[in-house]
Amino acid sequence: MDRKKFIKTGVSAAIASSFSPSWGKPENAGDPMDTYDVSNWEKIRQAFPLKPNITFLNNGTMGITPYPVLNAITESFSHIAENAAYPHHNNQLETQLATLLGCLPEEIGITKNVSEGINHIAWGIPLKSGDEVLITQHEHIGGCAAWMRRAQLEGIRVTAVPIGSTPDECLSLIARSISPKTKVIAVPHIPCTTGQVLPVKEICALAREKGLISVLDGAHPLGMIQFNLRDIDCDYYAGCFHKWMLGPIGSGWMYMKKDLIDKTRITHVAAYSVNAFDMSAVPPQMDMPILEASRYAYGSFSGPHIAGCKAALDWYQQIGPARIEDRIKQLNTYLRNTLEDPHGKVKILNAKDPSSQGAQLGFQITPEHTTQKDPNQGFVNFARKNGLILRYVGENKVDCVRVSTHYYNNETEIDRFFELLKDYAWNPASNR
Repeated sequence: MDRKKFIKTGVSAAIASSFSPSWGKPENAGDPMDTYDVSNWEKIRQAFPLKPNITFLNNGTMGITPYPVLNAITESFSHIAENAAYPHHNNQLETQLATLLGCLPEEIGITKNVSEGINHIAWGIPLKSGDEVLITQHEHIGGCAAWMRRAQLEGIRVTAVPIGSTPDECLSLIARSISPKTKVIAVPHIPCTTGQVLPVKEICALAREKGLISVLDGAHPLGMIQFNLRDIDCDYYAGCFHKWMLGPIGSGWMYMKKDLIDKTRITHVAAYSVNAFDMSAVPPQMDMPILEASRYAYGSFSGPHIAGCKAALDWYQQIGPARIEDRIKQLNTYLRNTLEDPHGKVKILNAKDPSSQGAQLGFQITPEHTTQKDPNQGFVNFARKNGLILRYVGENKVDCVRVSTHYYNNETEIDRFFELLKDYAWNPASNR
């Protein structure tokens, strides 16, 4: 064999080997997306590279990326390297997402994650010392840190409101917390702690009625439940692709109403933020930032990430948004029915109202029914040692176990989760 050919073949084989699962990649893993059989959930599961010895019930932290999305990412990397093809911003992803969410492409900006989107929004809204922002006691650090930092630097006031056990109670708690100084209501669409779906349409209507700005942390809904931004009628929204939409890790988006773009301060600008600049002029000249949310997505970006996000949206549509939401809620109901205990061994933190239920559930192991110390965090650690991945929610003193089931999970995995819970919490001798 020719030496150059040998080296090229050897390197290619090594790269392919490093990306191929040792447990056997399906023969159709590299096939076009529309050739996958999505007729039932068992066949859809075959499109995911997750090792069979792992039970993954932590989709609220990240989703498992399916082969069609992975293929789009790797093909984009290859195209760039093989053709010296620098990726350019063409608004295709913004248009695709806007069509799904019922808004305008120019109201969508692409980000790395929800935290980045919240930062653009929180630092962009005109506020002065003493102005109040209402948030909840169930915030992710990415949803509250920007507001808290602005309070430290500029003297705005941040007030954290409890989350109620029903939609009406949620709305009432927020309404009662509004003061003459309140300027912004910034809440999660679905809190990261328990996964309870909040009545965001009603919360945004309340904000409008009071002349307040509404901001939603939407880390979880996209890919889990169907929603329309025009229907919700929020002023700002920040979401991501890498959780329930199953896009590449580190990919997000944000929305701002068209008539608010020019009123939202922007300090970080570069390529794609402005249309023209001239350093030969005296003094140097630069256009004002464009009146599109994409002005916040400045400079070089990862073309393969954009390709992966577009593929994730295509995959979502191929399976069917309504079908996915039905399956997710079916699994959540199965999980809740499995956990509900008339003897009080488990306390479920989510509201039981159907409109409050999504794909996540938070619960606590009641201490009077177990001999385990720190049982909630202890169970999450025990489960991981046994190949089952959950999330412990310790922030804000919530102290619960969060279970997140996506459509590629199944009832057998939930049963396995419950058997491990019984072994850990109520049959401790069996796991010593």
